[in-house]
Formats: sequence, structure tokens, C-alpha cells
Amino acid sequence: MNKKIKRIIGAVCLLVLFVAYQTSITAFTHVHYVNGVLITHSHPFHGKHTHSKSELVVIGRLSTFQSPEVDLYEELHPMRILLAMLEAEKLTSLVKEEWGQVVSLRAPPAFAA
Repeated sequence: MNKKIKRIIGAVCLLVLFVAYQTSITAFTHVHYVNGVLITHSHPFHGKHTHSKSELVVIGRLSTFQSPEVDLYEELHPMRILLAMLEAEKLTSLVKEEWGQVVSLRAPPAFAA
């Protein structure tokens, strides 16, 4: 086969896989309560069904993402400058004013020329 045809077939296969995955997690999401813990996952099923303890452990392991490199992500985050500004404490000091301000709903006066 031509290299270009293999590339097109590979791209179509990845697209079909992505669409099938999105359809599955959108159409077949459901919840199980086990010992007061809510477990949410998706797979095609008909009516009521149950899972064994080992199946629930596997579902939990597959649906949990843990990464030891969280700090690296925070350093490379594209919005890190904005996030740093929002999280930084205010460095300006507050000055108490001696005079009271009157809250009025009247508009300021207009000067006629």
C-alpha cells in the first residue's frame, strides 16, 4: 500500500475510535452506589446490572488519573501569569479615611455654559 493511503486509513480509524468513545461516555453513563461511595462510569448495558468487587476496583483505577508531575504542569500552564496575579496577596495598604462618604443616588450637577 501507498504510504499516503496508510496514513488516511490510520486517521479514519482514530476518528472512528474517538467518535465511538465520545458516544459511549455520553449515552451510557450511569452510577453505582457501593458502601456509600458513588462510582460513575459508562458502558453499554440493558436494564439493571451489577459489577463484582474486582470489576469496580478496575473501573476505579482506570477512571482515576494521578500524576507525580503536577508542579511541572503548573509551571508550564499558559495562564500562569494571570493565575499568579489573582492568587497574590494585595500589597497595597488600606488607609482609613476620617471623613464619611455619603451614598447618594443623585447624578452630579451639570454646568450650563
